[in-house]
Amino acid sequence: MTDSKNYEEFLHQYGLKNTRPRKRVLEILFGQEELLTAEEIYQELLEAGETVNVSTVYRVLELFTEKKLVEKTFLPETRKYAFSLRMPGHVHYLICIRCHKKVDLSGCPLSEYERKVAANTGFDIIGHRLELYGLCKECRDKDAAGGTEQHE
Repeated sequence: MTDSKNYEEFLHQYGLKNTRPRKRVLEILFGQEELLTAEEIYQELLEAGETVNVSTVYRVLELFTEKKLVEKTFLPETRKYAFSLRMPGHVHYLICIRCHKKVDLSGCPLSEYERKVAANTGFDIIGHRLELYGLCKECRDKDAAGGTEQHE
């Protein structure tokens, strides 16, 4: 999705008006496989020559989260939230605490557990989310080689 018209249609599908900040944040998120913090998105916008306030980036991301266009993930290592496009369906993730790479896990290891919890508690469970945190192979290799560069 590189065409400006496609971004406009995409935003429209979620009931959102096409504004330049929304379109630009969406373009950045579509171009990334790893999670990005609001500050990282803001820096990318500045580097691309955009004139936008960091508060605007936060508002866009909160709106995208509310509309379920993006997922908001807490990064315990940095104590910040990061964002990525929401994938359709039921997905679980491995998240690298250093580079913020996000890997989809196939299958759901919680289905049976969810049924047992519902039966034991009387809850009508409508969903869950599973995120496992650690270091990806590339970051472990960098550590082993002595390069402990961190993304903030």
